[in-house]
Amino acid sequence: MAHKRSLSARLLALLLAAALLGAPAALAAEDGQAEPPAAAIYTTSDMLGKLYAEDPLTGQTQPATYGKVASALADESLPAPALLLDAGNAVYTGLTGEDGGAVAAALRYIGYDALVPGVEEFRLGAGYRADFFADLSDSQGEGTPVDVLAANLLEEDGAPAAAPYMVYTLDLGGTQVRVGVLGLTDPATGSLLPQRLYGDLRFSHPDNEEQSLAREWERYRAQLEQNCDITVVVCRGDRDTLSQFAAATTGIDLLVGGSGEAGYETFQNADGESVPYVCGGGTALTCTTLTLDEDGAPVLGNSTLVDLSDHAADSALASLTAPSASALEAAGTRRTGTLSGQWESDVSLTRQTDTLDLVGEALLWAAEADAALVRPASLGQFSVASLFGRNASTAPLTLADCAALAPERVPVVTVSLTGAQLRQWLETCAGRYTVTDAGQPAGGEDACFLYGMDYALYLGGAEGRRVAGLSIQGAPVTDEQVFTVALSAALLDDPEFPDCTVLWSAAADQDFASQGGSTAALLAAYAEDITHQGRTVSPVRSSVWAVYPEADGASLTRLAFVELLYDLAGRPQPGASVAFMDVEDSSAVVWAAETGIVTGNGRGSFLPLDPVDREQAAVMIYNHALRVGGAEPVAAGEELAGLLDRMAVSTWAQPAVEFCLAGSIIPAAGTRGDLFLPASPVTRHEAQYFLAQLADYLE
Repeated sequence: MAHKRSLSARLLALLLAAALLGAPAALAAEDGQAEPPAAAIYTTSDMLGKLYAEDPLTGQTQPATYGKVASALADESLPAPALLLDAGNAVYTGLTGEDGGAVAAALRYIGYDALVPGVEEFRLGAGYRADFFADLSDSQGEGTPVDVLAANLLEEDGAPAAAPYMVYTLDLGGTQVRVGVLGLTDPATGSLLPQRLYGDLRFSHPDNEEQSLAREWERYRAQLEQNCDITVVVCRGDRDTLSQFAAATTGIDLLVGGSGEAGYETFQNADGESVPYVCGGGTALTCTTLTLDEDGAPVLGNSTLVDLSDHAADSALASLTAPSASALEAAGTRRTGTLSGQWESDVSLTRQTDTLDLVGEALLWAAEADAALVRPASLGQFSVASLFGRNASTAPLTLADCAALAPERVPVVTVSLTGAQLRQWLETCAGRYTVTDAGQPAGGEDACFLYGMDYALYLGGAEGRRVAGLSIQGAPVTDEQVFTVALSAALLDDPEFPDCTVLWSAAADQDFASQGGSTAALLAAYAEDITHQGRTVSPVRSSVWAVYPEADGASLTRLAFVELLYDLAGRPQPGASVAFMDVEDSSAVVWAAETGIVTGNGRGSFLPLDPVDREQAAVMIYNHALRVGGAEPVAAGEELAGLLDRMAVSTWAQPAVEFCLAGSIIPAAGTRGDLFLPASPVTRHEAQYFLAQLADYLE
């Protein structure tokens, strides 16, 4: 299938059709003359093996895929002919150890001209990588060959391991424009992977001890300037790296970045001239036009981004890669461990769950860290409990389950953070939550929880006073203490994250590198380790964290008190969805109404934001003990009679007050212990003490 050759014809046909329809973007006439012919340089990067409309392991829709690149090139009224480049990380070995064959077939089908390998290509290992490169360049295969370019990739004896550059000729209305494309891999690739994956390859020339990209460019600059009209350098670097590279070089007409977010801009080179920069970022197809000026000389025009999520997947490519998708689905069924125990069914960004605990435990185990920072929004929005069949006491945990629980493909790293930095970050996270009109925490999509340490976030507190009780293994965390913290490398891109140094990367660890070192890879390895010990994966909670809507020490609302009772009861699923007209989306309140723990004000309202006072708390505790805990009813008696303020206790609350005093659940107040203070508001700390006493009483 000569797909590349048909691409230019299809694009030209689209342009001609647009012209006939009067489309201004195509061959629109100006002063009676057609615009000069144009070509384009298209690029992608960091596609990470995304071939399928839905991820075969997780079933999640993938907004940017190679199938959508194919459709974008066909759908857009874009200039033709075209040069199509990939800036690396085209493959992804992942949990199932893909070999890159399907990606090679896709690049050939779409019509890519060249690939500059990224670290993921070397993560394939020597055998798979050699096959991948051979599949790309095979002149006899389906589709069109793809050149592998890497000017700084050398064999052990110093011989080139890939072509440093290629010169491609584009026909612009009879003018043959020579475009030279030079590839530069990341010189640090060798430090990002175990040597067993890249073997004896070198990532810079022996005389380039500082591993300077600019020095590698200078080695070929004269050849490209002599043989080319336009020079493109495709480099596995982020924006800042390429900005510095541009500032140290001359002779480059277009810089193509291999990592970072999708975008385009201009940098200044060593002569102060502007150099266009583009990066696909795994989400876009970049397009930089190439035209002839009034003297007939080739010049680069504007750069744009084509959002891949706006396009449907190419159906022919989907058929071509269908066998690979089926193989991945089958590989995903491999069991890593067996689940057992009682798992919560909740999924939440604002409260601790068993599923979040499991991820935290896996990170602590794999990284041998003191604590782990995990962003709940980066995890799959379903619980471990959903993996169990109806009435099943055990369930398999497969590779696909691990991928669905933690779909983010970013490697886990460890960093060194002080107690002060951790407190600062938790303060920042507290500011990323909101409080709903019903008085419940919400938001937190960009917030993290810290596993391995105990703490609470009080959203209603003043800035700098929203983190309380930060401790580790029962000891308060001091500002000067230094901790090793595991986290997703993506978190390091957050502009508000504390400055730190990476100590370790799972992507470079012998045990996890082949699977990319992602959270899912660590979770799978953690389950396998438990299995090897002859155990099952059951709920574990090594630390406790919480997010509260009020300030530390503030009075608790009626809703918040019921939420605490609901936690004590194990958060059972209520039968209805609404119980009071002034409370929405609260399973706790519905459960409390169904069990008779609360009755509201008699007019259909619960008054969720009113402060809970001591006698209201006593009534809810008493009702919980009767209807959930199996306690026996009591009547007002000696405990109530001994109070100096007994007349202030409401008649409807007197049996409850008697019960709570007699059971030492709510202690009497006053210096002599002879007051109850029924109308006094209850703080969260007091409520937690009351309910701990209730739990002891019921046991």
